[in-house]
Amino acid sequence: MSVSKFRRSSIRFLKQVFHRPKSKISRGSILLVMTLLIIFTTALLLRLEPLIDSQPIVRAFDPWFQLRVTDYVAENGYAAFFNWYDDSTWVPFGRDMSQTSYIGVPFTSAFFYFLLNGFGISVDVITVSLVLPAFMGALTAVVAFFLGRELYNNTVGLFSGIFTAFIPAFLQRTIAGFYDNECIGVFAIVLTTFLFMRGLKRGSLPASVGAGLALGYLQMSWGASDFMLGLLALFAFAMLLIGHYSKRLLSSYLITISLGIFLGNLIPRNGFGNLTSFTILVPIGVAGILVLYEVWLRFGGYREATANVLAPHMKPILFGLITPVVGVVSYLIYAGSNILTISPYSSNPIVTIGAKFLSVINPFLRLDQRILASVAEHLPSPWGAFYNTLLVLIFFFPLGLYFLFKRGRDEDWLILIFGVTSVYFVGSMIRLSLILAPAVAILAAVATYNILSPYAKVVTQQSVFERRRFRMSSSLTSEHALTAFAFIGLLLSINVILGVNYVNMQVGNPEFAQAPLSNTSQSTDWQVAMTYIRNVLPSGSVIASWWDYGYWINSASGAKTIVDNATFNSTQIALMGYALMALNLTESLKTFKLWDTTHVLVYWGHRYSGFGGDDGKWPWMVRIAEDRFGTSL
Repeated sequence: MSVSKFRRSSIRFLKQVFHRPKSKISRGSILLVMTLLIIFTTALLLRLEPLIDSQPIVRAFDPWFQLRVTDYVAENGYAAFFNWYDDSTWVPFGRDMSQTSYIGVPFTSAFFYFLLNGFGISVDVITVSLVLPAFMGALTAVVAFFLGRELYNNTVGLFSGIFTAFIPAFLQRTIAGFYDNECIGVFAIVLTTFLFMRGLKRGSLPASVGAGLALGYLQMSWGASDFMLGLLALFAFAMLLIGHYSKRLLSSYLITISLGIFLGNLIPRNGFGNLTSFTILVPIGVAGILVLYEVWLRFGGYREATANVLAPHMKPILFGLITPVVGVVSYLIYAGSNILTISPYSSNPIVTIGAKFLSVINPFLRLDQRILASVAEHLPSPWGAFYNTLLVLIFFFPLGLYFLFKRGRDEDWLILIFGVTSVYFVGSMIRLSLILAPAVAILAAVATYNILSPYAKVVTQQSVFERRRFRMSSSLTSEHALTAFAFIGLLLSINVILGVNYVNMQVGNPEFAQAPLSNTSQSTDWQVAMTYIRNVLPSGSVIASWWDYGYWINSASGAKTIVDNATFNSTQIALMGYALMALNLTESLKTFKLWDTTHVLVYWGHRYSGFGGDDGKWPWMVRIAEDRFGTSL
């Protein structure tokens, strides 16, 4: 071989190895990426406004606990959390932290804290924690884009991202400082839905595995993971009933559910004893039904012969199978708290059903459970709350349902069931409007696209619309199209404007302030009280108060508390209500001495009763105490 030939072959070989094929990036792709970056940046800055224009504070009671756990993990490491027994709460019993709290939020925040400091970016725990809700809210808007694109196209995806970024129902729990389980929970719900849909449509194993990981993350982070488990189970069962069963459904569902349940039950808060809960058994049962149906389909000739024999008797068979199931479920829902466990022996339950879960399905149960009814977030949603938290998008919501129902694909049914079930649950419990928000955003995006699509084609002159009786091209002009765009744009801009205004209101109204905060006048009673407790009261002081302020007092001042926002022992809460409201002061004193109480905190809302002073909660203290100890206080 000559030198020239060797040289040419070597050059050709090197080109093959190191050649980078040139791909032409379209303007549309660049514009799409830029728009997505704008959505993320705008959503993030909007949620960070409380840190920019106001004092950096924790904006509610519950986040104080999350902040305390995060600080503990950052200081002692992840492993130490699982051995942490805190004797400063739930006096005199104390609290096993790993057994009674979710790890998603504090562990995620601690991860970012370690990551940033590992890269040399000096930042403290509280800064990371206050920013995390805003970051996760903006990231959820990006995931909503991918969900909308997977459902329809890029246009629906962009609308979904924009609507998710500005909808007040989602803004209220992802604003900077609202450091609680929801900021992770809603992100995980949207991510699970997107990846499950992708796995279902494309038969993608990585997407199904990702959906299982996201579902496990959700179960580690938020109790509302029961909703996602139920949604997937209901969707899979509905697909079987309407004849949309496929192997892709079987594989995607089995991978998502099995991996999600396994990972979610690894944390002590859930544990594998959770496998006996109703909300876990239902998805597992649906998985079993899908497997049995697939086995039945594979029998071929036996299936046809069996079908011919059973066909004349199918209605009585189905009636006989469905009636007992419906009867048992209806009875459990009706019985409520009286049937919280199904067991041969009360100490060894076979199936457990949570009281809060039942009260969401049947809100009338809360009439008999005053401790649930006393929480404002657990109240049924008034009609006005739907508009106040969803604004104009609520009118596009039913149109989105219609367009998806009309098209009728598998992914359409998933979002349909998501939307309808979340509406019901929000009607039952106002706090769950957070779950409804992404469903409304996506359905409103579908409606907006289908409404404007014909007009867009007229403007761009891409096609001529024909109908049987007339040609739309002769009656639908560019002026009509521009008018439609202007009208819809004006309606949707209201959501953006009111969403920004909602954030401005939140900046000046933290949950525990007695009066709106402003640059010129700030009510600092709560700050002064916590400073006094921390610096003046003796170490180890036990402060008795109503449960709303337990997290706040314990985390902000370091004092010991008796009841707080996560107290499982309802008798302890009822006893606190009795001690605070008993007419016989001697009996109150005896009760306080049971806990070695050193101080009693009473929080008065002044003329701003909406900010949660004890003066608005006295009736509930009496009612809860009466439920447990009788009518005489």
